[in-house]
Amino acid sequence: MKGRVDKAVAGLMALLLAPGLALGTAQASEDEHDASGVHEFHETMEELGEHAEQIVKAINHEDWQWVAKEARAIAEHPRPPAEERQRIMAFAGDRRAEFQEADHAAHEAAATLADVADAGDGREVIRAFADLQATCLDCHASFRDDFRQHFYMGSK
Repeated sequence: MKGRVDKAVAGLMALLLAPGLALGTAQASEDEHDASGVHEFHETMEELGEHAEQIVKAINHEDWQWVAKEARAIAEHPRPPAEERQRIMAFAGDRRAEFQEADHAAHEAAATLADVADAGDGREVIRAFADLQATCLDCHASFRDDFRQHFYMGSK
């Protein structure tokens, strides 16, 4: 059974890490344009990605306490400063509610993952992590390209 869990985690890790490798040039562009006014948001998103990577490692080690710790860090991450939130909400415009719902869904999915990890059921942890990643993917699919264009590529 452990072999099946390891294969599932390896497949999940490949799915999660491959997009990050493909986006390396976009990342460099974002780092070069910190004057965009969303530096703290960018830093927070980077940290959330690092927590997600740690969750993959923790799942691979079947260390449910570690999973719970990293999931809580995602669920309870700090908010960007008020000025940045205003810029982001102005960017979201008439899609503000959709953006806020996506953020809320990610927080809820991370909190659920932490609770499931506390219970120590590896299969449920993997399912809950997949749900968390799906919330991230959905938000990124809806907003990431426009966000990058608006804040980092100069069409403000």
